[in-house]
Amino acid sequence: MVAGGAGAVPLMLTPDRLADLPPTLFFHARAKLAQALEKRHFKLLTAFADHARGQGWRVEVLDAAAGQHEIAADFPQHLHVFMEDRPFYARNIFHCVPSYVRGYWFFDQIGTRNNSLARLAPFDAEAVPKRKAERFLAKLQSEFVSQNRSKFEQAPRGAEAIEPGCLAFFAQDFKPPKHHAHYLSVPQMIEAAIAAKGQRALYIKPHPNQSFDELETLSRYHDPSQGVHVVTASIHDLLAACDCALTLSSAVGFEAFLHGKPVVLGGQVDFWQNAITLTDAAQMPGALAAAMARDWPHAGFLHWYLQLFCLEDRPEDLPRLLARLHQRGYALGDASGAGFF
Repeated sequence: MVAGGAGAVPLMLTPDRLADLPPTLFFHARAKLAQALEKRHFKLLTAFADHARGQGWRVEVLDAAAGQHEIAADFPQHLHVFMEDRPFYARNIFHCVPSYVRGYWFFDQIGTRNNSLARLAPFDAEAVPKRKAERFLAKLQSEFVSQNRSKFEQAPRGAEAIEPGCLAFFAQDFKPPKHHAHYLSVPQMIEAAIAAKGQRALYIKPHPNQSFDELETLSRYHDPSQGVHVVTASIHDLLAACDCALTLSSAVGFEAFLHGKPVVLGGQVDFWQNAITLTDAAQMPGALAAAMARDWPHAGFLHWYLQLFCLEDRPEDLPRLLARLHQRGYALGDASGAGFF
């Protein structure tokens, strides 16, 4: 796919190199993503690279390293796609990682996930075509809920009994995130949920990448006699049964929309417009009440977010990607040669 290739001496991004090179499309990626790029596993990015090469551009994959954004920004004759979460704005920089549901990707001007442009955008449910949104939701449900699919492999549906009408908390890494804010810690949010749950059962699902020490901490909350359960059940069983989903900033908060469930968050996300965000643990009872009292426009939000801010991993979405380049003034994105947009 690219200059260099597997086994080649790693190339570095330096001002001297960038000054001397002809127009080049750079992908900045860690080892696993870089290997997938080299093997042409990502359909949309492969189509993008092929288009660039067809227009006379070089294409190169670099290891994502600190300080590259600042160097890249000084040479606007080149384009850079950063496949990581650090936000940064420059005319010639885009940010591209998988989104919260498989098959949809960010290709964003300022950041990904918690820092994408969607975080700054107002959402107007009335502006979304209702029938189109409902059809889109049904498609997503058939692809993900019905097939028990998520970003990580899930336990089989029905593997654990989940009490209907419960609260479901989805844990994450305990460490403060690098590129966005958590307003509560994982233990703070769990303890607030326990205090506020009343007669409801509370299910706590650890993250698949949770450390051993974190799993030990989470396991200490397991107390079925008090209605608190630490489980490994499928997120789709938990979301189907719960009355409200709780998480700091996990993708499961977004996946809850597929189940039509209200969400209480405890951190910065770019889908806050369709949830309640808690900043004070003592206010958990009010946050839960507010979340469960509202008729949330989940179908409209999913359509707005995924269709407007994300791209599908398919060659057919290349024109939409190129339009984002053209809007930055790059002729590489002017596929039709119109000279205007």
